[in-house]
Amino acid sequence: MSVDVTSPLYLHPVEKLQGASDYRAWCRSMEISFASKRKLGFVTGYVKKDKDDAQKAEQWETCNNVVIDWIHASVSEQIKKSILYAKTSSEVWKQLERTFNVANGSRKYKVEKELMDT
Repeated sequence: MSVDVTSPLYLHPVEKLQGASDYRAWCRSMEISFASKRKLGFVTGYVKKDKDDAQKAEQWETCNNVVIDWIHASVSEQIKKSILYAKTSSEVWKQLERTFNVANGSRKYKVEKELMDT
């Protein structure tokens, strides 16, 4: 059976975050995806777990874990291993930003130096 990639029924493979070189595009794509699902507040930390209402806290946990799962599905296996034990999607998001956002010149220099050393 041949695969027709022009068919509207074809599901394109998901682009996965590989590292600093594709972080910005990946990040923006994920922000759009989260916003379209009304879940961007989980990664930004705006949506907080309710400490007074057990039912809402449980719903928050469920949504938070779904968002973490979406992130895990969109990164390489190596990156997934490095974020596997973060407890909130906001922690995962911040960790990825610290690791891969190389807008800062000294961070870029350090990453390039490490790359050259290997």
